[in-house]
Amino acid sequence: MEHTVLTGIIGLLAASVALLALFERIGLPILLAYLLVGIVLGPSGLSWIPHTRDLHFLAEFGVVLLLFTIGLEFSLGRLWTLRKQVFGLGGAQVVVTAALGALLAWGVGLGPGAAFVVGGALALSSTAVVSRELSRRDELGQPHGRLAVAVLIFQDLAVVPFLILIPVLAGDSGNGVWGVIGSALLTGAIVIALMMAAGQWMLRPLFRRIAERGSEELFTLTALLFALAASWITEFAGLSLALGAFLAGVMLGETEYRHRLSEEIRPFRDVLLGFFFVVIGMMLDLAAMGALLPWVLLALVMLLLVKTLTTTVLARLFSVPRGAALHTALLLCQGGEFGLVLVMLAAKEGLLRPSVEQVVLGTIILSIALTPLLVVWAGPLSRKICFREAGVRD
Repeated sequence: MEHTVLTGIIGLLAASVALLALFERIGLPILLAYLLVGIVLGPSGLSWIPHTRDLHFLAEFGVVLLLFTIGLEFSLGRLWTLRKQVFGLGGAQVVVTAALGALLAWGVGLGPGAAFVVGGALALSSTAVVSRELSRRDELGQPHGRLAVAVLIFQDLAVVPFLILIPVLAGDSGNGVWGVIGSALLTGAIVIALMMAAGQWMLRPLFRRIAERGSEELFTLTALLFALAASWITEFAGLSLALGAFLAGVMLGETEYRHRLSEEIRPFRDVLLGFFFVVIGMMLDLAAMGALLPWVLLALVMLLLVKTLTTTVLARLFSVPRGAALHTALLLCQGGEFGLVLVMLAAKEGLLRPSVEQVVLGTIILSIALTPLLVVWAGPLSRKICFREAGVRD
């Protein structure tokens, strides 16, 4: 029997519902359920859903709406309150970890552009999974919880320059990597400044008039229109769709409607973001993954060790107590959803070879799968190690 589009959609929804219910019951991240759906129904599994360019493009809208809602939560006042943790420790963690990752990638034969992407992708942790697990354990208000969230905030912001640079690095770099980076950042700065200026001038009065009409449909459609139009502008400027959505969210986040906008957009975001992770699962080549498994496991061990050690040392340099420093580092040692986003974008732009793409995807996905266990073990392990150190010193 030939599978129709409707059959594929029904299969996708049925598999998603079943696996999401199962993963929720056993306490695993639902992100992994979506990835497994893509693996099972995609080219490496039952081949019910072909991995096409159009499907890839549609999946990007999940990332677009995710960046839009993150922009809505972007508060200059909140960042100023947590400036030391966010820009100090968070900035140091991203820069140092990304640099170490890029050096290791370059050392095994990757080009500068590919090494830059791999280092950046592996430096990022899972905001969605870590925040959810800390919330479930009521640890967001504890020292390690507040510190982890501060670092995750900077990581979310650090995605923006990567989104600017990846499409440009994939192009002609005859003027040298640094010339490409400088040109991309200059273009991004100009586009951001123009969009922010235009948004400040027209957005608040526009949404005030729409809100006064009392139409929920008009309000939601206008928000979607603005997010997608901003994405189109940044892509037209040679940047990325997600960057425009983030800027749209930042502009609307300064208005009194940001909480309402977040609630209105969330259902669209959750569905499309789930579809994005299904497509990521479809990108995994199980046949190739079998041959590359030793490299994936080696990369996984290196990722967990390097990020744990780096974050612990940096936190201590920022006068964080030993226990909280190690606890925070263990919470943040996995890869994250934005790492998958960067890998997907780099692969689409031709920056990563298929074998490298598979290794990095497999490493990030396995590390995310370990996150619930890392959250459970982080507290006892950090207390045991730090108590033992204190006992030895005494």
